[in-house]
Amino acid sequence: MLYYDWQFAERIQCSLEDKRECFDLIVRLRKYASIIRDEGFLALEDELQSIDDEFLATSIKMGIDGVNSDLFREIQERRILVDNCRGKELLKRVIITEAMSSILSEDTFKVFHYKLLSYLGEHGPQWAKEQQLDLIGKSG
Repeated sequence: MLYYDWQFAERIQCSLEDKRECFDLIVRLRKYASIIRDEGFLALEDELQSIDDEFLATSIKMGIDGVNSDLFREIQERRILVDNCRGKELLKRVIITEAMSSILSEDTFKVFHYKLLSYLGEHGPQWAKEQQLDLIGKSG
């Protein structure tokens, strides 16, 4: 399991530009979450062809295969630790892991939203407000 301590905080640091890129990833994950909630994971099967991020694609495949939230988190956190990710790559993988774990746990969309934006610090809520993202799963 990942330990969210000072060492982790140092490893996950990245530039504002990298955080903005991760915000765009969150917007994309929100779209996927909405599709999954309405139609199920299988609805993303065709989308897998256009996903170039292997970590994200594997995460979706595990959802399609019915992996439960705890096992999913254990597997993906192990991959993060073994690959010794840092900076933007660590931030991206943690956001993907949190997003998919939240979906698998059937968290409310508000919880999903707050969990993911928390990794961007003060900028996350600010960017969400600028893009008029609501808290129920649709873009404004």
